[in-house]
Order: sequence, then structure tokens, then C-alpha cells
Amino acid sequence: MPLLDIASQCPSLLASYALGTTAANARALDSTEERIQDYRREQRILSDNSISGQSVQRGTLPPDTRPYLAPDWPTLAENTMPSVIALSAIEQPYGFAENSPAWLIPGVQQNAATAALTHYRAWQKGWAKQDAKRQHQTICGGFVIEGNRVLTAAHCVDRQEALRIRTAGGEWRAAHVVGADVTQDVALLEFEGDPLPPIKVANTLPRPGQDVMAIGSPSGYGFAVGVGIVAWHGLDAKMLSPNDFMLVTASVVGGNSGGVVVNTHGEAVSLVSYGSGSYTQTVPIDRALTVAGQLAK
Repeated sequence: MPLLDIASQCPSLLASYALGTTAANARALDSTEERIQDYRREQRILSDNSISGQSVQRGTLPPDTRPYLAPDWPTLAENTMPSVIALSAIEQPYGFAENSPAWLIPGVQQNAATAALTHYRAWQKGWAKQDAKRQHQTICGGFVIEGNRVLTAAHCVDRQEALRIRTAGGEWRAAHVVGADVTQDVALLEFEGDPLPPIKVANTLPRPGQDVMAIGSPSGYGFAVGVGIVAWHGLDAKMLSPNDFMLVTASVVGGNSGGVVVNTHGEAVSLVSYGSGSYTQTVPIDRALTVAGQLAK
């Protein structure tokens, strides 16, 4: 073939080569994606089977086998309130250097460039005006376990400052974090002033179908109650540290986190973690107290 003809066909040859290469890469990519999806399905099945095999009555507490006790919710709420608190806080200032993307780069934290970028972004986004509007707002619930110590959910105190609690009697107390385990969503707080009566703790866990009541601060309304039943005991793989959880149907809206769940005897059976549709994941009280003990040390 003459050299001129070969040269004239180069663009089409190159295009064919590129098209073939692209098609081959696409097929390889599809094959790789299929293998990834197959692997994920296999792992999900293994995980589901593992969780299903362990989704029975769990934890260190035995199931509650006492005779059925019809709930008297008004009396239970009234008797429980002295041990319940509403948690209030102020969000951290917007101008913290952590808000700068440069903060994520190792070695640049707190240097002159980061400080300059932070100041620029603060001016650009009007952080100073936003910070001036910050004020206390009720964000979560909690309950007293002993003296001046309160249990709440760890995510409630993340990136918050100037914590304070409000008692059922309307008194405000300054508080601080003793410790928080984000992986298990349990935090231990300590407040100032006179101690409050600790909540009565259950030595059994309610069985699926048994009545429970949750007390928290939905949408900032402190000391609101919601009732339901225990739906499930098992493992929650959505948490950073999959562990025992108790699913309840007591209504939960943003702000119930950290609140207490009590049985019809008025005993604390779990700590509210988060809501998922009509259901609420809660930390069984035995595990919550174990984590609190570790945080106290």
C-alpha cells in the first residue's frame, strides 16, 4: 500500500483503535463493577446472616418475664420527670479553622496560610454576623444516673459548646462533657449545683411487644413523651461500632436523642440514639451504663 494511502487512513485507523480500546476498557470496567457488586452482595448476605443469628435477646440483662402491668403513662411521666433533663448548647463559631478545606491537609493546620484563608472565608461568608446570632437552644434529652452525672447521646455534644441542662423544675445548670464514645453514641455529662434524683434502672430488658415510653426534647420541646412498644433486639450495623440495640416504636423527632426509655414500672431500659422512620434505635441500659463507667475512668 502506498505510503500516502497509509497516511490518509491513519486518522480512521487511530479512531478505530481508540474506539476498540474504549470498548475494551468499558467491558473491563463493567466486569470489574459486576465483581464489586457480587462481592458486596456476598458480604451483605454474610453480614445479614451473622446479624440474624445474633438478633435474639442480647446483652447482660435477662428478659422481663414479670406479669403484664398495664401502663399508667401520666403517673409514670410525673414520677420520672425529676430524673430527666433537657440539654441546651451553642453551636461552635463558624470561624473555626476546621471549617477551612486547608485544615484537612497534614502539616498546614494553624500556620499563617491557614489563618489567612480562614479570615478570608470568614469575611466572604459573613461568619462574624452569623456568630453574633448564636444563642442557646435545646438540642437533646438526657437523664441522671447518679448525683450530678447525666447520660445522653454522644452525637448530641459533638461540635457544641457552652452546654447546660434544664431540670423539670425549670432550673438551668452549667454542664460539661466527662467523656463521649461516638462509636457507641453514649456520652457522660456532669452538671453544677445540687444533685438530682437518679433514675431507677431496670435489671431486665423488655421483650418485643412490651410497652415503653420515651422522654426527650423533640424539636426543642423539652420533657415531651412518646409511647410505643419494643419492636426488636439485635445488632445495628449502621453504627460505627455495630453492637446491641433495642428498636422501639415510641415516636421520636429530632431532639429526642439522649432521652430515656422506661418500662411500665418506671425503670430505665435504654438510651435513645436515633430515629429511622417509624422506629427508634436505642442503646440498652446495661450497655449504656457500662460505657458510662468506662468514660468516667
